[in-house]
Parts: sequence; C-alpha cells; structure tokens
Amino acid sequence: MGKQPIIETERLILRPFELSDSKRVQELSGDSKVAETTLNIPHPYEDGIAESWISTHKHNFNSGKSITYAIVIKDTKEVIGAIGLTISKIHRKAELGYWIGVPYWKNGYCTEASQAIIEFGFKELNLNRIYARAMDSNIGSWRVMEKVGMKYEGTRRQDAIKNGVPVDLKSYAILREEFYRCRAD
Repeated sequence: MGKQPIIETERLILRPFELSDSKRVQELSGDSKVAETTLNIPHPYEDGIAESWISTHKHNFNSGKSITYAIVIKDTKEVIGAIGLTISKIHRKAELGYWIGVPYWKNGYCTEASQAIIEFGFKELNLNRIYARAMDSNIGSWRVMEKVGMKYEGTRRQDAIKNGVPVDLKSYAILREEFYRCRAD
C-alpha cells in the first residue's frame, strides 16, 4: 500500500506507532478501566504485549488488512490512545476500533480522531461502509459513534465473551453516501 500517511486534525496527529511508544501503550492500556471497556485489551497488560502488537502494524498495513494509528496530542506530542480500521477490501468495508487512556477521557479526542479516520477511509481507501461495535455497558464508546454520524443498527446479544462472561454488543455503521451527505449539509 505504500507509506502509511499521517493524519492531522485541529488538536491531534494520527501517526503510525513506533516501538518506542510501547511503554506508553502499556501504561495507558494497562489501566483496568481501559481493559474493562474493550474486548481485546488484556488486564493485566504484561510486558512485551505492546511491542508484539506494534510489530504487527506495518505488515497489516502493507497487506491491506488494517491501518492502526497512535493518537497524539499536537501540542504536547503525547500518545493518548490508538485508533484503526480493520479492512475487508472485497466488501469495501472496515471496522473502526479505538481506545483512549483514562486521563484523556471526556475531552472529545476519540470523536475527533474517529471523524478523521472515517474521512480517510472513505476518501483514501474508497470504502463503502465503516462500522463499529461496543459493549452495551460502554456508553462513552457508543456515544462517540453517534457523534460521528454512525447509525445504530442493533444490539448483538451475547456476541462476545469478556473475562468469561457473554456480553451484548451495540452495532453502529456509517455508509459512504451518508458521510458525503452530512458533509454537503
């Protein structure tokens, strides 16, 4: 796919992760509050997990499977979270996923990063649909989805297992035509 582009917003830079970010990733995503709100982040977050995760990004990008970004505050250059798209080229769709470190919750950073990567997905990756899922209990996450124009499509009952317990997932999506219609208004 070439070189992964950097995306800038008013307050943020979305850039590829570097191995030097691994300590920060472990620090932020290792917080039990972050792990509680996601399906794929373990707790405790053991040494080596961040390095292993970051080392998959370049291959996944080059193979067109996914694109993962560090969310960085422009002014301070602090990594505050992650955002990405898991891509299905054949169906021209992708799943949006993200997490933000607890000290940065409720500042609109996740909404701002999500808007930017959704725009990137439609304009640069020629996607037709971007969807996301969040645990029913993760109100903050599905509020982000609503703020970026995603439409609620339903709750998938006991669709995943978190710490051995079945959890319901709220499902949201935005279509290319909806994205461009919102931009025209």
